Amino acid sequence: MRRFLILVFALALVGAACNRGDDAELTTTTTSSSQTTSTTAAGNGTDGETTTTGGAAEPPAYDIIAGDTGAGEYVVLIDPGTYTEQDIRNIMEGVVDEYAPVTVHLIDSEDAGGLVLKDELTEAEQAILDAHYFARVVDGTTLEFLGPYADIDPIHIGS
Repeated sequence: MRRFLILVFALALVGAACNRGDDAELTTTTTSSSQTTSTTAAGNGTDGETTTTGGAAEPPAYDIIAGDTGAGEYVVLIDPGTYTEQDIRNIMEGVVDEYAPVTVHLIDSEDAGGLVLKDELTEAEQAILDAHYFARVVDGTTLEFLGPYADIDPIHIGS
């Protein structure tokens, strides 16, 4: 009987602790590409709110402006602007998935597009290329970041 009373008392304490009325709040934030989702749950978890901000998860628009389809080499032009590492990765993965190239060059200036395939460049041409050449895919699967993104390590993309 004594054990039974101890068990009942323990269950009563646990029950009281669970129903104290605390409205502890739990917030989870998830970021994917250019989109952020925040979920907040309060109290017993039945009250909640979800907020999604940011743009679409699709890569920025691009045009293939030069290249040699037989050799699997493409020059991809994007609009001038500020891009995240993920934006660049999404663009390059899209090109690799659609065209299965060996080499892709990503630039944001038509002037750089005309220079990226040249063998020898003047200092002025190299300066233009350095400012507008963001990334390249080599061997079909290695994404190397260049120019303003050169501090980012290469990554494997595609299959």
